Amino acid sequence: MRNSRIPFQWLRASLALLVVLQSQVMATEASGVGADWEYSYDPCSDLGPQHWGDLHQEWETCKTGEQQSPISIKPSNIIVSPSPRSLRTNYDTRPAFLHNKGHEILVNWTESPGDLVIGEKTYHLRQCHWHSPSEHELYGKRYPLELHMVHTTPEGEIAVIGTLYEFGHFADPLLNQLSEGLIALQTQDNVYVGTIRPPHIGEREPYFRYSGSLTTPPCGEPVTWTVMKEVKSVTESQLASLRIPVHDKDNARPVQPINGRNVYMYKPPREVHASS
Repeated sequence: MRNSRIPFQWLRASLALLVVLQSQVMATEASGVGADWEYSYDPCSDLGPQHWGDLHQEWETCKTGEQQSPISIKPSNIIVSPSPRSLRTNYDTRPAFLHNKGHEILVNWTESPGDLVIGEKTYHLRQCHWHSPSEHELYGKRYPLELHMVHTTPEGEIAVIGTLYEFGHFADPLLNQLSEGLIALQTQDNVYVGTIRPPHIGEREPYFRYSGSLTTPPCGEPVTWTVMKEVKSVTESQLASLRIPVHDKDNARPVQPINGRNVYMYKPPREVHASS
């Protein structure tokens, strides 16, 4: 009887592994990144950002695209929206892996941990990754770190939430959850980190919204970008834990021409409590 159960147990384990592998492939595709060894962030390299559009035919949009990201968000291109829209997100804990892509560190969930709703569309969170220094500039300043939360629809549409970080006394909660995994990632490419909760995005937080692209090859357009106005806190040791596995190299694409695009700023109204 014991031997008769082996095929079923093997099949169950194989199916579980297949689900994990499929989710990792889906998350990697959502990030838009090409093979890390095929491009560089070094401006002096023949594989640097200024050459991405020439390296592969399918990366041509990196050179010819008119809605490329990141951008510099500044008063001259901001329009304050007359109809504030609160952010609608719903995230929960799900099993996840840390993955070292060579240029960047990704959190890949085995299944989507939640959703972002924009208008009538629901985007499912697929993965998070970091860029250091930040890719977006806010009011002329580039920050030490930027987190990208990549969401997709079943039709392949992409929406990304970007959060900027400044050095401070308060540790980032997501990186706190991943601290042991990031140490293990110095000697491994993939690390299972248990159940991980994505960062909390408050529905009354002000944000910027514009139409852009992926910031890594193939630089696909369009991508609906939401860049949070509030700059969060990260410690220097947390930033180091992200940079050490990628050999302490910068991985931020230079800002791209705005090309007449509008950047809308949404400031949801605060609740007003009636006085007694």
